[in-house]
Amino acid sequence: MKNIDGLILAAGRSKRMGFGDKLKSMLAGKTLLEHAIDRLGPQVSELFINADAALCDKQTQPIIADRIEGFQGPLTGLWSALKSNRLSAAHYLMIAPCDGPFIPGNLVAELYHMITENDADVACVRYKNFAQPTFSLWHRRVLPAVEEALLVKTQGGFKPLLTELATVYLDWPEQPLNPFFNINTPDDLAEAERLLS
Repeated sequence: MKNIDGLILAAGRSKRMGFGDKLKSMLAGKTLLEHAIDRLGPQVSELFINADAALCDKQTQPIIADRIEGFQGPLTGLWSALKSNRLSAAHYLMIAPCDGPFIPGNLVAELYHMITENDADVACVRYKNFAQPTFSLWHRRVLPAVEEALLVKTQGGFKPLLTELATVYLDWPEQPLNPFFNINTPDDLAEAERLLS
């Protein structure tokens, strides 16, 4: 969609996977990062990856590295992108995790409709009554609030910030395959492989 950039969050430490870098983990013949690119890329005007550039040497998408050393949570990726001069002139930034291989094909359009209809700062998915802040759409005017949360309040996650900003929630209909399934462990990866078979 026009007026929306996309950012895949792939700068996490992958501690629970117990091996290597999660974004390179294989699922149904493709890496988790490739699944996220294939799902989110067609829905945004430009796509970026928040990751260590050394881990994405074969990717054609522009890389936005964390501007703070030492991973401090996913909020760092959002802030780093909003501070970057690499984004387009789009007013909105859609974020999604590299470990969410089942991103719905209409997710960005649905969130965009909700955020613009309500003139909100953030539109966030809610699934089975649980907020999914790593699947969310942000107006770029939130940069000062994000910066304060990260650098002054030293928050690393999204949830406290969502309560402070004008946030709207999109209740996604339940489906047999959870479209917001996150792969955090080897067991999760095996379960995703089973779901795709």
